[in-house]
Amino acid sequence: VEGNYLTSEKSNIGFVRFIAMVSNCIEYLSHKYGLSFYEVIKECSKELIKKGFS
Repeated sequence: VEGNYLTSEKSNIGFVRFIAMVSNCIEYLSHKYGLSFYEVIKECSKELIKKGFS
């Protein structure tokens, strides 16, 4: 399953976009609120789950 996921171009692009969103979110929140990396990860995860990342 993992191999197929990684070789599927569509999934790969989705994954890259997901990582980009997460890192943008981390940067934004850590600057805005002065949060620690861990706290920011937690908040971003909640946000992405809320939005039902698709």
